[in-house]
Amino acid sequence: MGFSIVVTDRDGWRKEYPLAKSIIHVGSAPNNEIVLEPAHGGGVAARHVQIIATPQGARLVNIGNSAITVGAAGQNTAQPLAVIDIPTGEVVRIGDYTLTIQTNGTAARAAGSAPASPAASGSGFGVIGLRAAFPVIQLWPDKPLDGTVLVRNLGDKSGAQFKLEVQGLEPPFFEIGPGPVLFPGAEKPVMLRLNHPKHPSPPAGDLRLQIRATAPTAYPDAVATLIQIIQVMPYYHYRLSLEETAP
Repeated sequence: MGFSIVVTDRDGWRKEYPLAKSIIHVGSAPNNEIVLEPAHGGGVAARHVQIIATPQGARLVNIGNSAITVGAAGQNTAQPLAVIDIPTGEVVRIGDYTLTIQTNGTAARAAGSAPASPAASGSGFGVIGLRAAFPVIQLWPDKPLDGTVLVRNLGDKSGAQFKLEVQGLEPPFFEIGPGPVLFPGAEKPVMLRLNHPKHPSPPAGDLRLQIRATAPTAYPDAVATLIQIIQVMPYYHYRLSLEETAP
C-alpha cells in the first residue's frame, strides 16, 4: 500500500507528494524533498521535519526549532526533537502549512483544507483562496463564537463576486457576512458568528463545519472547500418537580 503527503498552504493551494523514499525532509530550504516556500506561508524552519515511511503511515521527527501541532483541532503538540507516529488521515500543521498523510487513491479531508472533489482539485484551487480563523474552537452556551473566513481572488478576473456557504449547523445557529467582490490578488475577511444550539442535535463534542466558496460568474467551475472543527461544549438543562407523597 502506498502513501502520500498532501500539503495545503494558507490560501488553500494544495499539492500531493508521494512517499516514494523511506526518508524525506520538509522545510523552507530548496534542498528538501517537500519545500514549504516562505512566500506562501511562514513559521517553517529551513529543515523542519523528517518523515519516515512506515507500514501504517509515517513517523514524523521534529528537527526544527519550534513546535508543530498534530490533530484536526491542533490538540497535540510535537516539540523540537519529538518523534510521533502519524496514521493515515492525521493532520499536521507546520507554521501556516497543513500536511495530511493519505493512502494513495483516496481523498484527504483535513481540517482547514478542502476535500478532493473534482471542482476543488481542478481550477477551484487555482483561483479561490479560502481559510478560516477563530480565536478559540470551543463553542460555549453563554456566548457566540466569532471568527473570520479569509477569501482571496487567486485568479485573473476583476471584480469577482464570491459566494460563501456553511454546512454543519442550521442557519439559526450561524451568521456569515456577504461574499466579497475582489480584484486579482486581493483578499478580504468575512465575519462568521456561531451560536450554541442548546439542543441535543448536534451533540456536544467535535462539530465538523464545512465552508464552501464559489464565484459563479467569474469562475463558473471553481469550488474551494475547507473543514473547520469546532468543539460544541455541553449544555445542561434540568427541570425539577416536587410531588407530595402520602405519609
